[in-house]
Amino acid sequence: MTITHKEIIIIGGGLAGLSLSILCARSGFAVLVLEKADYPRQKVCGEYISQESLPFLEDLGIPIQEMSLPFINEFKLTSRHGISGSCSLTPGGIGLSRFTLDKLLFDLAVKAGVEIKTNYKVNDITFVNNQYVINQSLADGFSCNLAVGSYGRVSGLSGANKNSQNYIGVKYHVSEGPADNVIEIHHFRGGYCGISKVENDAYCLCYLAKASDFKKSGGDIANFEKRVLSENGYLQKHLSVKRLETKETTSNFTFGINARTNEIDYPLLGDASGFIPPLTGNGMSLAFRSAKTFHEHLLQNFRKGKREQLLQANQTYIQGYLKKRIDKGILLQNILLANIPLFQPVLLGAVCMFPGLLKTMSKQAVGEEI
Repeated sequence: MTITHKEIIIIGGGLAGLSLSILCARSGFAVLVLEKADYPRQKVCGEYISQESLPFLEDLGIPIQEMSLPFINEFKLTSRHGISGSCSLTPGGIGLSRFTLDKLLFDLAVKAGVEIKTNYKVNDITFVNNQYVINQSLADGFSCNLAVGSYGRVSGLSGANKNSQNYIGVKYHVSEGPADNVIEIHHFRGGYCGISKVENDAYCLCYLAKASDFKKSGGDIANFEKRVLSENGYLQKHLSVKRLETKETTSNFTFGINARTNEIDYPLLGDASGFIPPLTGNGMSLAFRSAKTFHEHLLQNFRKGKREQLLQANQTYIQGYLKKRIDKGILLQNILLANIPLFQPVLLGAVCMFPGLLKTMSKQAVGEEI
């Protein structure tokens, strides 16, 4: 058995992991990223990036201004009751697919000197003799001075939140959609669907539904879309257009801070630390923010040997700023999905009739510039 030693190992090469790896490599650290899949790939994601993230992405080296991406500054909400309303979206954002974004970040990481090992699954992380040991039971294990968990919301490493409600997510890229500057959210029984433009004249159509409702359609996506989603006439039109790729699906996820963060003796980033409802459109921005925030804490503590201070700073961020953002997102989603007779049509009617109220609600999901 061979154990290879590295300075910093990041487990998971998603948005948070790759962003952190770039920052660390540029700060002079030797970094290894262990990723269970390969690049590039499609992912279930709304593919809307809030304005709060754009300066950070440009600092990383992503040429946002040169890519002619759709800038989205208007929001439209519809319901299955035939109600619709719209408002300006402040501060707005851009549309960019995960396929393209992940590849851009991957290339920047390699250029910065990050070593990336793909198709590598991490089974265990332990802290022994003042160092982290990864996959000690395998022939190609690793040790490092610092291990960072950025492996997303689904992993056997840290477990997952357990509650009474699980959800499924489905994403398509389609050939038609709303105006380039508009993001639409379409409400249906027990869920909602977002659609907005991304690069290359494609549109991301991505929806969230309760797993319990999906099971009532026999677990058949086409049947579920016909029986439930198409009750919203606005959404039915979007579902009938040409699909550019096969669907991407994900399941068995819940929202909130990872309940085991206090039990884990390595820092957590991105969805591994907490998962926000996609209704807010800020999951990607929170991944970027976690990378930048943790990098700042790392510079203050890591080479001074202050591991406990680094872990505490990470916990303070998770239980403070991140929890506040996620709790707001859960509240907004619960309001939209509340299963109370007459409540939804009355609420959605009020929101759609008064654009100022809709705008106020949409602004609750946005953070300050990263």
